[in-house]
Amino acid sequence: MNAVETNGITLASLVLRIAIGANLLGHGIVRMGSKYEPFRIWLHTLFAETQIPNFFVSLMGYLIPPMELLLGVLILIGWQTKWSLFVASILMCSLIFGMCLLEKWEIVGIQMVYMLCYYLLLSSVDKQILSVDWILKMRNL
Repeated sequence: MNAVETNGITLASLVLRIAIGANLLGHGIVRMGSKYEPFRIWLHTLFAETQIPNFFVSLMGYLIPPMELLLGVLILIGWQTKWSLFVASILMCSLIFGMCLLEKWEIVGIQMVYMLCYYLLLSSVDKQILSVDWILKMRNL
């Protein structure tokens, strides 16, 4: 196995990947279990006055917590990192759209910072170190 490359980009990408993965994992863990149903009810209440069809709000209520949990794990361990980050970015785009419909502009601003993090991670995905993807790549060399 080659030595670990530790330039600024690889280290920054590693730290940001761990932070984003931990963030998603934390969201997923908290919302699964006993808070799964309250999260879904809160989502329905939140979007009751919007143009989003009720069935779509229900679907998102079911999907968001397990997606956050799964994507958090995948990003944290760095497995299928490019596609995990891409799917997480699409999830964030859907959350941004929802907050725009609610005119929650301060939340949209925060979510746009997340999008910048996803952009940085996706643009440096080939620089990832200390991940499952990296280990598999090193084994194939």
